[in-house]
Amino acid sequence: MHYEIILNPTAGNGKAQKTWNILRPTIEGQLDYSLHQTSYAKHEAFLAKKISANSNKNTVVIVIGGDGTLHNVLNGLIKAGVPLPLSYIPTGTGNDFARGYGISLNPEKALQQIISTTEARTITIGHYFESIKKEEGFFLNNIGIGFDAAIVSRTNSSSTKKRLNKIRLGSLSYLSKAFGVIYDQQPFQLTLQEQNHHYIFPKAFIVVATNHPYLGGGFQIDRSANVGEDAINVVIAEQKNWLLTLWEVIQLARGKLAESRFAHRFHAKKLHYSTTSLEFGQIDGENMGNRFYDLTVNTSHYQFWQAPLK
Repeated sequence: MHYEIILNPTAGNGKAQKTWNILRPTIEGQLDYSLHQTSYAKHEAFLAKKISANSNKNTVVIVIGGDGTLHNVLNGLIKAGVPLPLSYIPTGTGNDFARGYGISLNPEKALQQIISTTEARTITIGHYFESIKKEEGFFLNNIGIGFDAAIVSRTNSSSTKKRLNKIRLGSLSYLSKAFGVIYDQQPFQLTLQEQNHHYIFPKAFIVVATNHPYLGGGFQIDRSANVGEDAINVVIAEQKNWLLTLWEVIQLARGKLAESRFAHRFHAKKLHYSTTSLEFGQIDGENMGNRFYDLTVNTSHYQFWQAPLK
């Protein structure tokens, strides 16, 4: 087996580069590999396409970086038409996919999960098509509109994230922005279709389509979501009065929002939903912008070359 390693050295405020320095002796001693390093935003997608054009069926791609790096590599491989098996050594801020799949946050253990693997495992991933901008892609974690996306927008553009990364508390940057967004985020109308059923939520506040339980660096949006099931979970909460809205956010932080009486939960292979106003969006922790959305979300599948933790 040949391993193509895509390293984003800046991920986790430089944690990825430090991780590579630690793992390099083991990798050199045990694996047949090639190394590719990113040097600009979304460079990993280009590298993935380049690798796919020059690889055979006995190739596995190892991503060393954060959820955004993994997201871009996945989309690069799929769009190139050569979906090589993926594996992941998480070194980002959130590392939500690692939690959802069952990958150790310890780099040495994550590497051993790759080395010990003898066959690929097929998992569910999300596919989306946004009809207004004719935008299509795949996600491993979630797509959010409204509250969590506004937090992502503020977090990714602030210096707080970098400061917390330095002391290995990057996930707290999500929480540090949450309470400010509560005051600013306005409710919006969301229309959702599931098969022949139509729903209207006039005061939507939190809208997350998720492939596994985690978002925002370890917070649980829906504990029932699972990469092993052929379904995507969508959790919707509407804005209430100030105290009840605060309680919804607290329930989100506790991982209990989806199970509460404040949430509407859907579990399906395909869903369509849209907004009638400009809203923030995020995909796998990356900004989608402030815009109208007309989204169709459905399941797809991909192979991972990594034994999940038991």
